[in-house]
Amino acid sequence: MNVIIMVSEGYPKKFSANNSKGEFIAKGLKEAGCKVSMLDGIFGTQGYTHKETGISKSGIEYCILPRIGKYSAFFRLLPMIWQYLKEHKQKDDKNHLLMGLFPYPFYFIIVAMATILGYSRSTLFHEWHPSIKGQGKIKRAIAYIQDYTFGYFQNIIFPIGHYLQEKSKKFHKPMMLVPVLASYTRQPTINIEKNHFTYCGHANYLLRNTLVLDGFKKLITENPTIKASLCLILVGNKKNFFDINRKLQDYEFGDRVYIKSQLPQDELYSIYDSSIGLLIPLDPSNLQDTARFSQKIAEYVASKRPIITSNTGEIPYYFKNGESAIIVSFSADGYCEGMKTLCVNPKLADAVGEGGYQVGISYFDYKIVGRKLKDVIKRNC
Repeated sequence: MNVIIMVSEGYPKKFSANNSKGEFIAKGLKEAGCKVSMLDGIFGTQGYTHKETGISKSGIEYCILPRIGKYSAFFRLLPMIWQYLKEHKQKDDKNHLLMGLFPYPFYFIIVAMATILGYSRSTLFHEWHPSIKGQGKIKRAIAYIQDYTFGYFQNIIFPIGHYLQEKSKKFHKPMMLVPVLASYTRQPTINIEKNHFTYCGHANYLLRNTLVLDGFKKLITENPTIKASLCLILVGNKKNFFDINRKLQDYEFGDRVYIKSQLPQDELYSIYDSSIGLLIPLDPSNLQDTARFSQKIAEYVASKRPIITSNTGEIPYYFKNGESAIIVSFSADGYCEGMKTLCVNPKLADAVGEGGYQVGISYFDYKIVGRKLKDVIKRNC
């Protein structure tokens, strides 16, 4: 079976959650016996003026498309996308296109192209788009139409979580949950001296919601014997980093809080492995947090270190408080208490970390999910 995956942007040259997810899907399908390639998103990749093809370090064939303009780039790229799909079609074999949920109306053009060329189709449904904040009325209306209709034009739907699975039942199409994914063959580095908590995410989150910073400030202020630090692994633009550094000055953390970015994978894993705990704040009042499933969770638990999170979205389907995660209220007090619990009880931290790791092996291992994906595609296309 031949599968082309269009869920990434700039893979493998750029880091993003979508690229990580796409790579794990590709590796899982490839190791299950499929021919797999990664084709860039429909608008191309910022910074590229020419098409680039190759084989990633993970052995996945890829194609990065140039971005010239914004929405106009799509129409310039159409001939390249058509040609790629045509050239990679395998005679006497099943051909399948696994798509991201592209914006309307561009989505229909890709669906039409794939249909004409003889590809069956599926969509990775990873976001409830009407819940995205900051949209104008027109964009929000299009998001509603998109999320309530896209499934009628697909053979299979792959929702990332239970909320999106429920929303997709109206389409009466075959479905399979494709949760967050990671590799569990890596052996985490054993580090007895664990002295920092880790938060990994976009700088904009900390600028909009200071819960992580407030919780850590409360921890070190009320517990002067606790000498833990906080490592912020952030992505963002220059202004984001300027703003977050200015905000940190107001907290007067000194060297107790530090920022890292654009890390090599080995260094990223080392930071995870040596963490007291890994912070993944989820807001129960935010529909985005209810609907989405952060890819970081699968990578966090692969380190055998405990996650500190809130009982929101997919968390209650996979994790139990005190066994496989530290589940706290979505407040500075809650996250402070969660961090304190791990600081004063290292044995509990190790046990919860191991419990989370076992959850990962059972549900988030890309090898297991890849075999299931192959079976579902083969059976329904």
